[in-house]
Amino acid sequence: MRAPFDIEFALKGIIGTVSPVLGVVTSFQEQIEWHLRIASLVVGLAVGVLSLVAMIRKLRKR
Repeated sequence: MRAPFDIEFALKGIIGTVSPVLGVVTSFQEQIEWHLRIASLVVGLAVGVLSLVAMIRKLRKR
C-alpha cells in the first residue's frame, strides 16, 4: 500500500532547495545584470546589422 503524500515534507524540501539558490542569485545580482546588459547590447547590434544588410540587398535588386 502506498503512503499518503506529505505536503509539509515536500514544501520543506522545496524551500530548503530554493533558499540557497536565492542567496547565490542575490549575491551575484550585479554580475548577472552586467551580463544581461552586454547580451542585450550584442543582440541589438546584431539585429541592426542584419536589418542594414537586408535593406542594402533590397536596394541593389532595384
